Amino acid sequence: MDIRKQSLVTFILAASFFLSGCEEPVQEYVASSRPVKTIVIGDGSTGDIRTFPAVVDAIQKADISFRVSGKVQKILVKEGDEVKKGQVLAELDPIDFIIRLKDRKASYDTAKANFDRAKELVGKGAISRVDHDEIRAKYHTAKANLNEAEQDMLYTKLKANFDGIIAKRHVEKFEEVILSQPVFSLEDVSVLKIKIDVPENLMIIVKTNRGKTRSLLAVFNNISGQEFPLSFIESTTKADPNTKTFKVTLKMDNPEGYNVLPGMTATVLASLFPDESKSDSTVTVPISAVISNNERQATVWVVDEKTMTVKSQSVTPGTMVGDAMHVDGLKPGDRVVVAGAPFLRNDMKVTLLETGEQAK
Repeated sequence: MDIRKQSLVTFILAASFFLSGCEEPVQEYVASSRPVKTIVIGDGSTGDIRTFPAVVDAIQKADISFRVSGKVQKILVKEGDEVKKGQVLAELDPIDFIIRLKDRKASYDTAKANFDRAKELVGKGAISRVDHDEIRAKYHTAKANLNEAEQDMLYTKLKANFDGIIAKRHVEKFEEVILSQPVFSLEDVSVLKIKIDVPENLMIIVKTNRGKTRSLLAVFNNISGQEFPLSFIESTTKADPNTKTFKVTLKMDNPEGYNVLPGMTATVLASLFPDESKSDSTVTVPISAVISNNERQATVWVVDEKTMTVKSQSVTPGTMVGDAMHVDGLKPGDRVVVAGAPFLRNDMKVTLLETGEQAK
């Protein structure tokens, strides 16, 4: 190797040694705090409340009609009128029924007279037992026809089946109506039905706790500041094939001072769990907030807002509803971590993400 090449190699080695000696060690960047998503635990008394759109219906309703055909002669009530059970609402023209009744009465009188004579004659042997039985059969037939005519005469007057309100009139005066054709829609609104559709994941909870005390309230958009108590009546046990929901029917007394009518809409506030199924310390948190520590203990990370650090808090898990869980061990007002919990450790500094969320 000549002198020039030797000098070049020596220079490169020296430069490499100099640069490597001046290089600073790589330092890992550690954030001053970890951003976390949190919620503030709400009031436990409202933790299980769900809202359902509802429709108002009458506790009892019927389309009432004449039990015979004829011409409407009188309409004695108007739509919206309150009526009492047994009150006459409309009448048919009775002329044809009177004629039929008189004819049946005459046939009955003749058949009865023949039967009375036959009873005497058969005892004397003047007529045969066969003739006697035939006359007796005609008598009973005439009697049945008379009873039918008398009943049809009564049916020319349409009466209310129960106390209620005339919701709708379906016919006009002098109109010909046929048997069982609706004449009036009668509704009893002294008590109201409130109907809601409950999805299957919540229906499981309702079924499990049926018969226990549950908070059920109805609110109406046009009645501000008022909540009306409800009670359970019934629920279907087969889901709607399209919506996969179950129909639940509740009962509400018709409030005084308000004209709440069938067909109106409302909102039902329903507690998913009976009042006695939860302790005072039970709150609801998202499932993502609850993790398992090394001892397989359910844990929630609670943020100390004064120091902006986190502490692990052991909790007792309860029932899960959807993406929420009931737990004991927290209290309303606690701020808990709902995202990033597995990466935390005690006393770690955290930064709150602006989510605007709060547990309900």
